[in-house]
Amino acid sequence: MEYRRFGNTIVARIDRGEEILAAVREIAGAEHIQLASVSALGATNDFTVGVYNVDEKRQRVSGEF
Repeated sequence: MEYRRFGNTIVARIDRGEEILAAVREIAGAEHIQLASVSALGATNDFTVGVYNVDEKRQRVSGEF
């Protein structure tokens, strides 16, 4: 993984086979980021999507929607 900061924006290139969430966490830790919006462009072999419903206090993962 490589990344660069441009003001308040960080652009990252995550290598094939690398865990996306782990890479984002690594960047957030290194850059002391506590709140962010993440956008992505690219391809992946597999992924899981989750949403936390605050009112229900329940997390839903892909396939439950």
